[in-house]
Parts: sequence; structure tokens; C-alpha cells
Amino acid sequence: MPGYRPRRGGRPFSKGRTGKKGPVAEKQYVFKGSRLKETEDDASQDDARSEEDALIAAEEDQSREDKRELQSASEDEAPASNSYALLLQSLRAGKVNSEPPRKKRKVLRSEKNEDTNRSVTDEEPFEYRSAQEDAYEQPLELREEVEADEEHENGHVADADSENEEILLRDPFEKHYTTILEQDFKDAVSQVDQKQWLITSSTSDSGIRSTALFTKENPAQVSGLKSARDSHLKRRLVDGGTKIISSLSSDEKNIAGLVFNYIDIINGGRNVRNSMRLRDLSCLHALNHIFKTRDRVLKNNAKLSSLSTAEALDLRDQGFTRPKVLIVVPTKQACVRFVESIVKISEPDQQENKARFMETFSHEDGDEWQDKPEDFRQLFGGNHEEDFRIGLKFTRKTIKYFSGFYNSDIIIGSPLGLMRTITAGSGKDKKKPQDADFLSSIELVIVDHANALQMQNWQHVDHVFSQLNLLPKDSHGCDFSRVRHWYLDGQAKYLRQTIVFSDYLTPEINALASTHLHNVAGRLKLVPTYPGAMLSISSLALPFTSSVPQTFLRIPSPNPLSESDARFKFFATTILAPLVRDARHQRGILLFIPTYADFARLRNYLSTSSDTTALSFGSVSEYTPVKEVMRARSHFLSGRHALLLYSERAHHHFRYRIKGVRKILWYGVPENPIFWTEIIALLGHATDKKDGQVRAAKGGAKGVIRALFTKWDVLKLERIVGTERVGRLINDHGGDAFDFV
Repeated sequence: MPGYRPRRGGRPFSKGRTGKKGPVAEKQYVFKGSRLKETEDDASQDDARSEEDALIAAEEDQSREDKRELQSASEDEAPASNSYALLLQSLRAGKVNSEPPRKKRKVLRSEKNEDTNRSVTDEEPFEYRSAQEDAYEQPLELREEVEADEEHENGHVADADSENEEILLRDPFEKHYTTILEQDFKDAVSQVDQKQWLITSSTSDSGIRSTALFTKENPAQVSGLKSARDSHLKRRLVDGGTKIISSLSSDEKNIAGLVFNYIDIINGGRNVRNSMRLRDLSCLHALNHIFKTRDRVLKNNAKLSSLSTAEALDLRDQGFTRPKVLIVVPTKQACVRFVESIVKISEPDQQENKARFMETFSHEDGDEWQDKPEDFRQLFGGNHEEDFRIGLKFTRKTIKYFSGFYNSDIIIGSPLGLMRTITAGSGKDKKKPQDADFLSSIELVIVDHANALQMQNWQHVDHVFSQLNLLPKDSHGCDFSRVRHWYLDGQAKYLRQTIVFSDYLTPEINALASTHLHNVAGRLKLVPTYPGAMLSISSLALPFTSSVPQTFLRIPSPNPLSESDARFKFFATTILAPLVRDARHQRGILLFIPTYADFARLRNYLSTSSDTTALSFGSVSEYTPVKEVMRARSHFLSGRHALLLYSERAHHHFRYRIKGVRKILWYGVPENPIFWTEIIALLGHATDKKDGQVRAAKGGAKGVIRALFTKWDVLKLERIVGTERVGRLINDHGGDAFDFV
């Protein structure tokens, strides 16, 4: 939705003013239900709230006595036998209502949707409607007010959990946000700022290597979950949570224990097989966090409504804005999968605007996708658009799609979509500042498929994280008397939990963690032990009688800043020069280049240098038009071009099956270890097939595989050669060439 703009919730504070008719009452802003409401003054606001509660309670009792008869009640018609209504009225005895009560009627169960799981369209009513007009003909503020009244009446009762103090003290939600002492929190913040982490490392029986960073005051909890009881779920999530936790493996249960203890997690072990379970686990935690936060607000609202004006409680239970969870995913279809998981776990009675959501975000795969690799289908299957953002709002029985950002509980978006929202003010209206206030009160960030986000534009991810938990530039109707102290002190980032799932870890992901993750609860990084992608080529059906040797050439590089220049110089003098001298006999050379910067540098050098005129070449990158890609592949196959430059992002986005490859030169090893096997599988394949077997290209009796690397490539090199061998390639002083057969 390129034209989408978030609607700001609430209105700014209004100061008292005077006119010809005398002073106007100063407006106050307080929470009611799950949103901010505006009243004229404290007295009239308390009266209106008590009468609304009495009215709804009276209607509820009358509806249970005769469901077939719709009742319209006012403050004078409330049954005398309703003790709850009498109690509320007695608390406000002697006060005069400043406005007439609004009449409502309760919609019968028979009038509701028979199929509670189907989507609710814009023509379907809320549970409560005005007696004078249809709910959707009312102003938006009135509809949300009616809904807030429903939450205030029934929400915290239906979801009530144990009030046992001993149980609450064991709840990680309470331990993370409520029970931590102020001095302990300050000491932990000081240690985080000075990077005085206590570091421990361990390896599980399955080969998962973990590195834990924690403070003295908040040691990392690394014990796994044994049952759903250990996760302290809300009552309404217990059934769905039990199914999810019981389906986890032992390693995943250890991750679940970290998740529910509000520890930052950088998990580099995501894959096609466990992605759904990790997604369900993170959604379960997000819903549990949202429902507990909402339950706390509703309970405190009830406490405040039962007190007289003279009494005062310092209840700190909110942030500056409503959104609490941010989910960052690469494609619209990935967003659909997260929403489906949220719906499966929360089991709402109604889903408003679901049909519109599915039509906008979800697509079906065509038949041509069946030939693509499994990881490619998971990432790009369905709707793979990369520019989107959407807000989800939760009420007691409903999920609302496309809610305004400042009125949402969960925001799901791509880095590009979130960037467009943040920088919307710096477009046509240069005077309007960037608006990132909807990120000011985020308490949980979930980043899924982080390696795919890196193939888009990692700078967008980094910028979004830099805007988290900043002090807002506008009040957005905030009731500052309810805002937690650490929000007001600008220390919300120290209690924000971040969960990152990636197929593998990169220097950029590690830099994101060290720069933007400040959680005082600690941080844990999980990395699997790699056997080495180069071992998997033995199972490939290559058209050679013997195995293909894989040669790794180490390039001296004193520092990462000069690494690109050292790599280019080594390639031009050691690899490219012999090819140019024998250009007449060269054919079928595929040059795989990891970064676009190196791709552009090599393409320009081959095009302009007088030393390379004898070597014909083509190029395919992620930006190459389709017609030029077809032309380059055709010339490469026919031999008109001896060399083909091929970028890693082009292979990531399209997975071209290039034919006619005889030699593979890796300008650098790929980030994704799957690409190593897929590129080598192209070796020697010709255009035609006979009897179901791919024939070798003429003259291709032996393949050649050569890869360049520096010591700064240690993370991706480990995935290619294996964890046990990478140390030798980086540190061996016996030579710079390593052959594996």
C-alpha cells in the first residue's frame, strides 16, 4: 500500500481559555478501556464513567433474563436489584450528570455471525450499537468509545488470571517490568552502556553453540521449558500454547525458555524445517505480552474508577503510545503467515477487514514455482512484494486489520515499508519532520528471515532500529500520569526485547546486535556447528568421471577497510591475467561475485581496460533487465562470451539455471551456503537432455572450482568448509592455497 499513511491517535492537550461567555473548562485526558478518552473535567468524567458502567451492567442482567427482547436502558431505568449498579451509583451520590446518557442495545447471539471464524466486513455491526443509528454510521470516535466500554466491563473479567502474589513474582513479565529494583536497574544500565558483560559459552549435544551476555544483576536464564506452565501464559492462550510448546524439539524448548524470560535472542539456526515452529513461538510470546499489558491497564482502570476524587494512586502501566510489538518480515506473504499464526493462537470470534487483508497481501503460487528450490519457494512464494506495513488491533473478541498505527497493538512491516512511513514527512512537505513516534513504546521486536532482509537493503533495517524507543515529538493524547518512569527517563531501550531469526549470521546482523540491543536481561547468540557445504557436492550428478577439486586461495589483507582493494588486485594479477593471455581458448567461465560494489568494479574494469579487450564477457545482476539477461545467457552458452559475471543477489532473487558452465571462479565465497551447491550443480550442463540425463558440454571433461577468501570472510567461509576446517584456512602458515577433493 504505497499510499498508506498512519492516522494519528488522540488529540494534543488543550489549554484552558476564556471568551465572552466566560472561561471554558480545561480538558483532561485519561485512559478508558484500551484507548485515550477526552472529558471536560474530572467531575463530569467520573460521572459519565460510573453511569456508563451502571448502564451496561443493567443491560447485561436484563439480557440474560430474556435474550429475545432488546432492552434500552437509561440511568433512571436501571433495575433496583442490580447491586453492582447501586454500588457504583452510591460512590457518586450527590453529583449531577453533565450530559444525558447515551442509549445502547445489546445485540443478541442469534444476530451475530453463525460462522465466528469468517471475516467481518465493513457492513457488519459491532457487538454494541447505538439505539438511534447503525454503528458504522457513527463517528469513529464514538464507535471506539463503545468498544472501550465493552472492554472495561468484561475484558479483565474474562481474562482474569491468578492474583496470587507468589505466582506473580515468578512471572517473567512481572520480573522484567515491575519487580526489578530501581537501583539494580540503574546498575545494570551502567554495565550495558560500558559493555561490561559477563560472557559464557557452551555447546549442546546437537551441536548448537551458544554465547550468553548478561549483567550481574540479571543473569541470563538458559533453562528450557518443560511445559506450558513454565511460560506463565494468559489463560486464553494456554490451550494453543500447550500445543506449540509440546511440538518443539529440545533445542527449541531451550530457545522458548529464553523467549519467555525476555532475553534478547540472535538465532542463526533458522531453516525451512523449523521456521513455522519458531514463528508460532514468537507469536505466542507476542500475544502473551500484549494481553498481559492490556489486562494490567484494564485492572488499573477499574481501580481508579472505584476510588473517590480525593484518593490518588500512582499507577504506571503504559508507554507513550499504544503499539507494543513490532514484527519485521521480508515479504507480504511472510506477513500473512505471521497473521495466520496469530489468529490460530488467539482464536478471535471476529476478524474485521480480513477479506481485504487476504486480497491485498496473499497470492497463490503458479505451476512454475514447483521447479524452484524449497527455500526459494518459502521466501518468494505467494505475494513477494517488499513494500508494506499494517497495524493489528486487539479487543476482547476481535482482531482488526489495517488499524491506524497509533491505535494498534502489533505493527507488521518490511524495512522498506517502515522507512516510507517514518520518512513520509520529508517528502513533499519539507517542513514536516519524520514521524517515528509510533515506535516510541515498542517493547518487543521480532525480526524473521534476517538474511533475506540483508539481500534487500540492510540500511533500512538499521535505520528502523535507530528510531526505536526515542522520546516522542508529539503527545498523541498520552496520559503522562500513567506512563512508566523508565519511559519518561528515556531508558525504554534497556527493557526492550529483540528476537532475530536468521538462516545464518553475518557481520551486519552481529553489528546490529552490538549497536542497538541494550536489554538488561541479557543477550544470547545461537549458532549451529557447520559440517561444510563443500561436502554436499559429492551427491551431485556431475557429468565427470571423477570428483571435482575445490581450491581455496587466501588473499593477504591487513584490515577490513583495504580488503576490497586487496581482493581486486589479487584477482586481476593472479586469476584474470592468465585468462586474458589465453582468451582464444577460454569458454564457459562463470564468475560469481558476492557484492554489487565488486560486481560493478569488475564490469567497469573489463569494459574499459585495454588489457582485457581480448576477453569477451557478459554480466547478470539483480538490476539487469530480463531481455539483457536472456541475451547474456544465450551468448555465454554459444561461446560468444567466454566469461559471465553473476552477482549473488541475482541468484538470490531469481535462481537462474545457467547452462554451458565449465569453470567456476568465486570472487568471494557466498553468504548463503546453499548457493555453493546450487552453483556447482550448474557445472558442465548443456542445453539438451536425452533419456532424462543432462549431457556434459563438449570439451568439458574436467571442471574447475576456485574460490578467493580473506580472513575477514571467516563467518561465511565456515559455512562452506565446515567449522572444524575453517581455523586451518584462516591461520595456516604453510601456504595460501588449499585443495579439497
